[in-house]
Amino acid sequence: MLRAAVYWHDARGQAWLREVLLPAGSTLGDAVRASGLEPRLAEAGAGFAAGGLRLAVFGRLREAGEALRDGDRVDITRGLLVDPKQARRLRARRSRA
Repeated sequence: MLRAAVYWHDARGQAWLREVLLPAGSTLGDAVRASGLEPRLAEAGAGFAAGGLRLAVFGRLREAGEALRDGDRVDITRGLLVDPKQARRLRARRSRA
């Protein structure tokens, strides 16, 4: 058996961390499904099945079909809403005005 954690942080600032226990050979996608977080993802308009979300393990992007390892923390991530460089430029312009 593999023990893992699944983490999701929504746009409203709520965060969920769910521990899951899965059989050996499970994937990252299996961990997300076992976490019970899919309804929350759908509420946020970012359904996992729709492909609008990406998965990361310890900060490194991974595919849903990759093998899960014991102790992994699977982070569910969304794409960036604003390019970080552009956001810095906008903040700099506002502070000069």
